[in-house]
Amino acid sequence: MTGMRPEQLRQAVARAALPLLGEYETLTTARIAQAAGIGEADLLAVFADKEAVMQACVAILAEAVAVAFDAAEEVRQIGAIRADQPLAARLVEVIDILDAYNRRIRVDLDDLLPAGVPAVSTSDAAGSRPLIPDDLRSLDSRSSEIREAVAALLEPDESRLCLPVRVLAAAFVGMTFGGVRPAHPDEPPLPAERVVDLFLHGAMHAGRVAG
Repeated sequence: MTGMRPEQLRQAVARAALPLLGEYETLTTARIAQAAGIGEADLLAVFADKEAVMQACVAILAEAVAVAFDAAEEVRQIGAIRADQPLAARLVEVIDILDAYNRRIRVDLDDLLPAGVPAVSTSDAAGSRPLIPDDLRSLDSRSSEIREAVAALLEPDESRLCLPVRVLAAAFVGMTFGGVRPAHPDEPPLPAERVVDLFLHGAMHAGRVAG
């Protein structure tokens, strides 16, 4: 491995260190070097210290998470939903697509993130920061693309809707990703049809008013 170019060696060391992120507090450069199959001196020739290795790990994770969250295929699938179907049927299809998207992300992240990843990354000039949450905030454009696709799906019924399609699309995607879909440990999630009915018709029975 020491015959590698410096940048290749940096990448190899960082990838070897990924499974060790959960050991951050007790982790040493010697331990990282052992995992990478090189001598500690070789490691220190391309990284100043343990924190520098951890920063390289964060960069690898951020890139991999961005790939996992890429919603281009899901946006394409939503765009391919037939607009001549009833609105409720279209929205059920959206939920099926987004459920599959969520499952794919969970599998990808389970494969990506080692057990026991610390809540904060290494300290840098700006101080400690969360390892994963901060990096995921930069992925908001992914959900924005999904919201735009759902808004386009709502447009044929815009005249019948009580709010602008972009507002309703954001609410619908929020419901799907948020509180009504995740399963309680002892209960299944709401069926897609019930979620759509709740979104389109609200929580009250037809003909009843609040007391």
